[in-house]
Amino acid sequence: MTMIEKGQISSLQIEFMMVPTIIATGILSIPSIAGKYAQHDMWMTPIVGSLIGFITVYITWKLYQLYPKLTPIQYSEIILGKAVGKIFSLFLVSFYIHNTGLIIRQYTDFITGNVMFETPGVFFSISIMFVSALAVRGGIEVIARTAVICTTLYLITSLSLLLLIKDIDVTYMLPIFENGLLPVIKGGFVHTAWFSEFFLLSFLFPFVNSKNTGLKSGMKASLYVMLILLYVNFFVLTLLADSSANQFYPVYSIVGAISVLGFFENFEAIITASWILGNYVKVSVFLYVASLGLAQLLRLSDYRSIVFPLSLLLIFFSYWDIPNIVILADYMTKIQPFYFVFVQTILPLFLLLIALARLKRSESS
Repeated sequence: MTMIEKGQISSLQIEFMMVPTIIATGILSIPSIAGKYAQHDMWMTPIVGSLIGFITVYITWKLYQLYPKLTPIQYSEIILGKAVGKIFSLFLVSFYIHNTGLIIRQYTDFITGNVMFETPGVFFSISIMFVSALAVRGGIEVIARTAVICTTLYLITSLSLLLLIKDIDVTYMLPIFENGLLPVIKGGFVHTAWFSEFFLLSFLFPFVNSKNTGLKSGMKASLYVMLILLYVNFFVLTLLADSSANQFYPVYSIVGAISVLGFFENFEAIITASWILGNYVKVSVFLYVASLGLAQLLRLSDYRSIVFPLSLLLIFFSYWDIPNIVILADYMTKIQPFYFVFVQTILPLFLLLIALARLKRSESS
């Protein structure tokens, strides 16, 4: 592993990397999907969904403690045996390649459907992949440093929703639990697809320069994501009420209503620019994990040589996999939560249990 990646990052940089990696795509569409299930209780759904985030971070940390210098691609062969471990690693790398293609498609569909209507989507796919690939080839330290800048700008611009506080109507939140707790749990389960992505930390923990702060950083990042989604859902609900469920990008709709002194308007451009920065971080992290994982699976001495070929493959894959936004929305609602939680939370939990059982058996013998 040390031959493949020699960079080191801080635990604070991990937080800056993970927050946009989780919410960059979800912040636009999660409120709509959660609203369909929970209606006026949608504001509390991130709290339910965040449980998977905290659990996933803990599982990831425990695996890291057992194998501190290894990624899942490497320690899965130790835990499961060489043959089964190879199959698991291939499945995991394929999962992240597939997921990165989905992220690119969500990104281009939003830009072409809401901002740049006449520009071909492939232009945006190529541009974000090229910039992200340059960062990944630079190594994990380059990704981390740019993430600090991009995430800071991304979070500052998200505060612009506070300008709408005079227009909110908190009565849209009432009555609380009108239909019981089940709709909130269903809405919260939608969030789990994004929160389960904290398993990406398993590819970052080996490169943290302070070996004992990873768990705290991961938990803090999960908390930040929950609070940001809570904040966004609150404004979407109190401004749009139940109609938020009928819009695929309700956050973009409410941003269009921002006006300061009747002079400063068109905040959509600012929000879109910061959102692009957030997506750059997300694509970079996913591309890094996919490249590093594939290089380790193929026993390559350097992952950088496959970054650009893999990026080209991902551009084609993003258009082949999802034909239109309707199918994308259906996938995100009905399949993605089960699929993502299974791969990134349940399977790692099984890995941890097997590893602990093997460790206990070896100690007793």
